[in-house]
Amino acid sequence: MAEDPASVRTPPAREAAGLALRTLGLAWRAAPRLISGLAILTLAAALAPALAVYLAKLMIDAVLLAIETGLATDRNLALGYAAGEAAVIGALIALRRIMGFYFNMLRAELGYAIGGRIFSKTSSLDLETLERADIQQQITLARQNAVARPFSMVQRVFDAAQNAITLVSFAILLAAYSPWLILLVAVGGLPLFLGELKFSGAGFRYYTGRTPEMRRRSYLEGLLVSPGSAPERLHAGASDAIAGRQRSLYRSLFAEDRALQGRRSWGGAALTGLASLIFIAGKLYAVLQAVSGVISLGQMTLLIAALKQGQNTFTSLLAAFSGAYEDILYASNLFSLLDRPVAAAGGTLTQGPVPGDGYRFESVSYRYPGAARDALHQVSLHIPPGLRLGIVGANGSGKSTLVKLLAGLYAPVSGRVLLDGAPLEEWAPDVLAARTALLFQPFQRYAFTARDNVAMGQGLRPVDDASVEAAIDAGLAREVVDDLPGGLDTELSRQQLEGVELSGGQWQRLALARAMLRTDADTLILDEPTSALDPEAEAQLIDTVGAAGKTVILISHRLSNLRAAQRIIVLQKGAIAEQGTHGELLEADGAYARLFAAQAGFYNPGSTPA
Repeated sequence: MAEDPASVRTPPAREAAGLALRTLGLAWRAAPRLISGLAILTLAAALAPALAVYLAKLMIDAVLLAIETGLATDRNLALGYAAGEAAVIGALIALRRIMGFYFNMLRAELGYAIGGRIFSKTSSLDLETLERADIQQQITLARQNAVARPFSMVQRVFDAAQNAITLVSFAILLAAYSPWLILLVAVGGLPLFLGELKFSGAGFRYYTGRTPEMRRRSYLEGLLVSPGSAPERLHAGASDAIAGRQRSLYRSLFAEDRALQGRRSWGGAALTGLASLIFIAGKLYAVLQAVSGVISLGQMTLLIAALKQGQNTFTSLLAAFSGAYEDILYASNLFSLLDRPVAAAGGTLTQGPVPGDGYRFESVSYRYPGAARDALHQVSLHIPPGLRLGIVGANGSGKSTLVKLLAGLYAPVSGRVLLDGAPLEEWAPDVLAARTALLFQPFQRYAFTARDNVAMGQGLRPVDDASVEAAIDAGLAREVVDDLPGGLDTELSRQQLEGVELSGGQWQRLALARAMLRTDADTLILDEPTSALDPEAEAQLIDTVGAAGKTVILISHRLSNLRAAQRIIVLQKGAIAEQGTHGELLEADGAYARLFAAQAGFYNPGSTPA
């Protein structure tokens, strides 16, 4: 369910200021030279407008004087002021182009730095945390604005600094002739700033609160264009229905967005009109003063230009503050993710107190967040080294959960998982991971080369060709690799110009090869390793696994794969319902026997499945 925008929290002023400083700190650490260069350029660009206005005033007065006197010196002076004004304006244009280049470089550097912080944070989160829906939403919000909002805030800070310096320089000019016009400049820009500040908070609450719907809309659009979903979508004739749901979400989101943007636009137009009226009043005052002979034509030009540009600068200054505040609101999602505490780094054990004891589950229970019951409940189990263990159970019985607990990816809610007499959390994570080779269900299909797909078994660390070739043979993927046009260097993605796509069975063989790459692992865990294999490959895999000489944990719906297992456990609703050898379980005539008879019936002509 979507989050109500009204309930979305906006940071208070003090917290927002702290977030702004943190963002500036990120920018400084990412590109200190760029920041320093921009600071110098900003100062120069900030002083140029007032200098140009003052030179224009001097030029006009010099022109009038030259007309009155006809002296060449007065004429040359007027030309000099004109050239000076043109030079300042030209320099300002050049400065803005250079600053644009610097800002583009800063965007890239800051985006890279922030992306690295996000990836580092998500890499430090445990699997349980990453799988939570609220964490996924937080990651989505952080990534959506990871580059644009922090960079925009930094850019607005420079804009605000430039506008502030420019405003002070205009105030000095105005103070020399009509000090009360300074107040007029401030009054003219304030209403628009207050309006934008209000709409910034409203927009943040709306877009943050509607993130789930936006994600769903993006998902539906992906279904309409993704080649992976195309066969089933086209066969079922589901395109119109999916497009209908996408349209419905779009219209709902667009209607609310239009209402919000409409209020912002109409309100901004009204406030801009008010600011224009204030400027007109100041301009009329300057004209009346010149007509009355109180000020010269050059002074009148200076006042009007300073008033207009000063008001624009003040408005831009306040808009920079307002925009920066809006950027900070969105950047707060990034810092909420970066500030999320992570689990302890893990233990330091490299050897347990009871070497050779293997794995033990002691009254282990685990429940997923928000679930109504335990995924595993009070499971006790000993897996000594060298055991060939089969695990069977219906979908949702807890098989994959047990595997993730055994691999240390989940921590039990209650009970303990031990390896060689020590709880898994006391083991060094890299040592624990090295003890197991794992084929997950579902397995990942990496859009890498075939070589890298196998090398992922060692975390993409450098692996010699002999080890890769051996893993390919052990994973029954030799035929797959030999049929690839570029062999191991073939890109396995249609998104690449010369890439190819594999069938489900071919992908599974590569995933098996990935698991088999860990030749030093003493435990091999295969979660539904034959779900996409043909019967011949399935039989070959079972023979290979049986001769592996390791602790083998095989999870399979196909009970024929478990006949060579030394022990089989049957899970039902997260608990061990039966355990024993294949023969013992058949003799017990329980759930395993009934399931085996039902599957065997499909292979015996003339028999009726139980």
